[in-house]
Amino acid sequence: MNVNFSRFDTLTTLLAGTTAALTIIISQSAIAKTPQQVANIAGPLTVQINSSLGDGSGVIIAKNGKTYTVLTVNHVVEKPDLKYTVRTSTGKNYQATSVTGLQTAETEADLAVVKFESPEEYPVATIADSDQAVIGTQIFVYGYPATGGLFGAEREPELSPGLVTSRPGNRPEGYTLRYQAVTWSGMSGGPVFDSEGRVIGLHGQGEFGFAQTSSGEVAPIKTGFNAAVPINTFMAKLAAAGMNKSDLKVDNSPPTAVPLSTLNPKDAEAFYFRGLVYLDEGSTFEAIEAFNKALSFKPNNTPELHFNIGNAITIASTPDTRTNPIPAYTRAIEANPGFADAYYNRALAYLDQKNQPKAIADFQKAAELYKQGGRTSAYQDALNRIKQLQ
Repeated sequence: MNVNFSRFDTLTTLLAGTTAALTIIISQSAIAKTPQQVANIAGPLTVQINSSLGDGSGVIIAKNGKTYTVLTVNHVVEKPDLKYTVRTSTGKNYQATSVTGLQTAETEADLAVVKFESPEEYPVATIADSDQAVIGTQIFVYGYPATGGLFGAEREPELSPGLVTSRPGNRPEGYTLRYQAVTWSGMSGGPVFDSEGRVIGLHGQGEFGFAQTSSGEVAPIKTGFNAAVPINTFMAKLAAAGMNKSDLKVDNSPPTAVPLSTLNPKDAEAFYFRGLVYLDEGSTFEAIEAFNKALSFKPNNTPELHFNIGNAITIASTPDTRTNPIPAYTRAIEANPGFADAYYNRALAYLDQKNQPKAIADFQKAAELYKQGGRTSAYQDALNRIKQLQ
């Protein structure tokens, strides 16, 4: 079964003790710009979008006189009767003068543009060709996460590196640029940069995949994959946004960094990435094989490998061919006792086996770790699960 996504953008958390292992795959020498250089580019371009609806992010893509245009995802600004505030990197707040949703139907891409006026000088993002973001390409997600009890204007920006894991031809709401990177609630609408610091997408989805239970129902599991709407999708909607290509800074030259290849892996990290690609594409048995190959190179301290083996087993299982993912999740927890998502997914597995006491215990542990890590939506989700079972 292929992995699909909900609209939430919380992911495996470093604060809860879970390592985002993809950040170690590509060496510094293979990246055209260092993460710090990309962050220096991203900071002045990226804005907060705040309202009573919640927290989001966006990126400045155009300027005309004192009017700035911000690109974001539609679900950040989907209520036309609300007032939206744009907060820039300098700490200045501006009332949005217009909001144009480019998603007029659920089948269309989750995109919107917001305008604000300011006498201040802010830089404009450079846009690249997102078709060049193939599997194995280094990306950087930038935005304002709502973590650690900080919301709205209190949020601080964060850069999260990752690698592209798949480029499906079609996904709901246009989310066809998929990757693993640590993201948080509040980063929706934030830009995804390539290795040159150019915008190639708008982040907006993540965390949940779906698998069948023993009763045949479809249930969510936490996976760690994220998705963005590619910038080329926006480029095809310029007329709907009231813009021309001449309004934008565009650089379609190829990126300097070479994508990581999955064709001939030779070490634990390469086999791990190969497994992630298979898992994201729904080839679960091949994913398990690749993860086990990675384990043969690096048998210790590998919670992410065991976690993803558990995910692959869960997604591959059907009511007629049940395989138990609990041992894999348990090994992930043994390797990293702070692995909140492993507790959450193990709780779901216990629930599928009708072991309600163990399911509640794992949901409670997951909730505790989510709270410690500032993962508010995940914490509330775990609490809701507990309430339903008690």
